[in-house]
Amino acid sequence: MRAGAFGAAVLAALLAAGAPSCVLGAALPRPGATEPSLTSPYHGTLEGLAFGGHGELRFAEDREAGVSNPDWFSVGRVNGFVFARVSPRIDLGLAGSWDRAVDHFVMERMEGAFRVRRFTQAHAGIFLVPLGSTNLDHDAPGYDFAERSLVATQLIGVPHAQLGAGVRNLARAGPASQLLWEVDLVTGYDDGIITESPGGTRIPSGRNNYGDKNGMPAVAWRVAVRSRGKELGLAAQSGQYNRTQEGGVRVDDPRWAHVLVADGRTAWAGFRLFSEAAYASIDVPPGLRDLFAQHQWGASVEAVRTLLDPLFGGWRGSAVTAGIRADAVDFDRSVQGDSRMRLSASLNLHSRPLAVTRFGWYYEIRRDRFNNSTPLAGLTLTAATYF
Repeated sequence: MRAGAFGAAVLAALLAAGAPSCVLGAALPRPGATEPSLTSPYHGTLEGLAFGGHGELRFAEDREAGVSNPDWFSVGRVNGFVFARVSPRIDLGLAGSWDRAVDHFVMERMEGAFRVRRFTQAHAGIFLVPLGSTNLDHDAPGYDFAERSLVATQLIGVPHAQLGAGVRNLARAGPASQLLWEVDLVTGYDDGIITESPGGTRIPSGRNNYGDKNGMPAVAWRVAVRSRGKELGLAAQSGQYNRTQEGGVRVDDPRWAHVLVADGRTAWAGFRLFSEAAYASIDVPPGLRDLFAQHQWGASVEAVRTLLDPLFGGWRGSAVTAGIRADAVDFDRSVQGDSRMRLSASLNLHSRPLAVTRFGWYYEIRRDRFNNSTPLAGLTLTAATYF
């Protein structure tokens, strides 16, 4: 039965890859996170109402310490968005998703944006925090691997959206270069970093969409330089994560969480290269520091190369790509264990710009706080498409 379902999935994915369901919109004349991604197909028009979405299915043979995981099928991601331009200066955006990485629904966008100047927007609502390029653009059909990097999922917490307000801008930095920056005040992380993390400090457990539990906003920002397909960005989020009072009684001192993210992409010798790194510093109460880390870091490097473009002479828009990625996260720099390291490879059939079918492999080593290692490995088939 499993083999039959696996074969049917391959056939369905290939059919989806060859059957366009919507058209690719033109490049946007100005920045704005309320607008669909520059590479996302959509129905309608960006001068009025636009809508769309994408989905991803995952079939896999996952093994942990040699034991097969019976959950061989899962939904990787389901996303939908609506964008409305209500006036030449005012845009409204709504987007939500269910993502396997967080295992629940995430409201990624419920936002209004006002164009202050031609390339400057003020915005408010729920939006994706500018904590790295992966968090700002993580559509499944545009990616060459079955999973996002450990840095993205375990340290940054992609997708990471919060309530807040801020300003974003696009400016020229040279004849063929652009400078992008964004500064926001957001609700910030909450004490789930510790209280909802029985395995130790986990930044993504402190994400919250709808409210500020301690009344103190966090600052999030990103600066990036883009030129001829290359990009280099630096981002951070910093704010208080705990409550200092309960029922009018002071129960703790203010404790802060800081996350710093750097990422970059370029091309070299026919390869498309992308790397991201993150560092987190968390002020943990003294009585918990033996179990909860105060410093974490991670890094990821990936290389992708196009092998065939097009796959067949008459299949316009098709391409075959191959990629390899190495990534690691250290959840506690003060101990030897509590870490993850992974190597991934993927062979992909693209039907640009709508769909991708990926055949993947990964090998991972997880270490607990006592430095005991557990090997994991798997073969994956994933299919993602816009609709």
